[in-house]
Amino acid sequence: MNMQPYLTPMRRFAGELFAGAQLSPANKNQVVQVFDVDSTLTADPYGPMPVITGKDHYFDLARDFPANEAVADLARMLHSKGDAIAIATARPAERLQETIDWLRRNNIPADQVILSTGKEPSGIAKQAMLQKLQDDYKLVGTLFDDSPFNIEGARLQGVDAVHLRTNQDYWDAHPEKVYKLTR
Repeated sequence: MNMQPYLTPMRRFAGELFAGAQLSPANKNQVVQVFDVDSTLTADPYGPMPVITGKDHYFDLARDFPANEAVADLARMLHSKGDAIAIATARPAERLQETIDWLRRNNIPADQVILSTGKEPSGIAKQAMLQKLQDDYKLVGTLFDDSPFNIEGARLQGVDAVHLRTNQDYWDAHPEKVYKLTR
């Protein structure tokens, strides 16, 4: 698994909605599978969670969250069968290195790691990420994500999606408006 950061930094795209690193060359003959990080690839630790005081506090805690092994195993299996793996997350772009480090520690393959710039809600930013991946690869296979808004955005972009209902209370309390992002 090649996880050297910033081998090819991503150019600005879609009104600067995301930033990231391409860790291995994109292949127009390859299918890419897309995984969210928090509450998808990560599992909340066992035991009581501390009171979360905001997204930055949550992301700070998530540095030490274990992997959701069922989802991580799926990513590993798809990668071993020849699919590319893209990580598309609403984490802030300045958390790129710590995200790559977490993936490395948990032996989760990644060909691209894409993070939000926070200029739009995740349901819009993820659509821009999916558009970029559609340009880079033969096909975007499936998005695996805990946000119903990201699932709706994937549908609007013609991408299959699997909704992991691991964080439904958060999304019920923090609805996002989703509209189709056009190129």
